[in-house]
Amino acid sequence: MKTLILYATKYGCTEKAAYLLKSQLRGEVEAINLKYVKVPPLTAYDNIILGGSVYYGKIRKEMAQFSQDNKEMLKSKRLGLFICAGLKGEQAEQELRVAFPEELYSKALVKEVFGDEIYTDKMSATDKLILRIAKGKEKGNTGLALDRITSFAHAMN
Repeated sequence: MKTLILYATKYGCTEKAAYLLKSQLRGEVEAINLKYVKVPPLTAYDNIILGGSVYYGKIRKEMAQFSQDNKEMLKSKRLGLFICAGLKGEQAEQELRVAFPEELYSKALVKEVFGDEIYTDKMSATDKLILRIAKGKEKGNTGLALDRITSFAHAMN
């Protein structure tokens, strides 16, 4: 089994999640940041996992564009979807649902919200201010949900 994890990240949380996930998947696994690496032909993979960070209610533009442009090919694969986002409960599930095209969301074998980590040292002043207003956080991490990553890997394996 060959698995491709494609991700888009702003500050690095999604990259960390992608590599934690990669370490728990069986077979040959590649992880690629859509912003920096050309995507190999999807036909070479059995499993495709898409992941992205959500800011201001939207998934990263690289992931939105990729998933829209490759919908038909992605629907023919064993598909997993994840986001890294700070919201919890029903709000987080809604962010996950709207992050990807409906056809992919409904077809995905597994879909999950992995939580978030806040890297204030990498954030712009504007993002720090918005974070404080929106979440009441000045610093610190809420953390990735490692149990959700493990469960996701188990379902894909």
